[in-house]
Order: sequence, then C-alpha cells, then structure tokens
Amino acid sequence: MLLRPRWKRHPLDRWIEVDSIEAAAALVQRIGGCVLLTVGANSVAAFAKAEDLRFIVRLIETPREELPLRHYEIVYGRGPFGLDYERQLIRRHRIDILVCKASGGAATETKLIAAREAGIPVIMVRRPPREPGDAVDSVEGALDWLAGIEWRPEQGRMP
Repeated sequence: MLLRPRWKRHPLDRWIEVDSIEAAAALVQRIGGCVLLTVGANSVAAFAKAEDLRFIVRLIETPREELPLRHYEIVYGRGPFGLDYERQLIRRHRIDILVCKASGGAATETKLIAAREAGIPVIMVRRPPREPGDAVDSVEGALDWLAGIEWRPEQGRMP
C-alpha cells in the first residue's frame, strides 16, 4: 500500500479529530457558520441535515446530481493548491470552519496552513485503521519494494 505521510499538528492548529464523516457532520451543526467541505462528493450527503449552514464544497468535477445541501456553492479544482489560493478562498467566502479527511501528504496540506493562519477550526476525519500488509509512504518506496519482489509467472500474481 502507498500511504501518504500523516500530517503533523502545529501548536497553533485547532484540529478536532473525529472517527467518521457522520461525526464530522454532527459536530459542524453545533459549531455553525460557513463551512469549507473538502471531503469529496461521495461524503457530502452526511451534511444534508445542517440546514442553517452555508457550505463551500470543493470538488474536482461536476457532480452527477445536485448536492443534498440547502445552501451551498461549489468551487472546482484539482490540487495541489498554493497557500495564497487557500488563504484567498478562506477570506473571500468568509470560511468559519474547514472539514477534511486526514489524507496526509504535502499536496493538500496548504488548506491546513491557511486555516491555522486564519484561526479557524478544522474538523478532521481520521484515517480508517490500516489494512494488514506492507506499506510505504512514497512512490520511491513502492518502487524499492517492487524491486525486492520475485515475480513468479506460474502463480499468476506476486507473492
């Protein structure tokens, strides 16, 4: 498995870690305000009960169906996003809270830095427990791992 390196919490971060999207949705309803959702289109439905909130939903592509949120705007883009972009997004939309998954890696970390600088809380959905098996945290590590595997065509798969 290729697992991105985990994000490291900075002393000024205001992370609230939860175990599920549903827990994040329940918590965001209690906090309120304008919410930046960066959890992917498949996870947005969990936030449908939050009728009094305004959502800015970042997606890579247009969803197949209308989102089940009462007040929302979609911003499209594929990361990585620069720090200036993330700062402007938070300011322009007056974001009060960020909701994201703990995906790790440097490519999407700028949203956390911008949230820290703005002093806004981040509801972060923890990674699920890791599946058993070998894991690396870089493409180079995966290539090194593959180089050490002996391919056996008669088995039709790698050991």
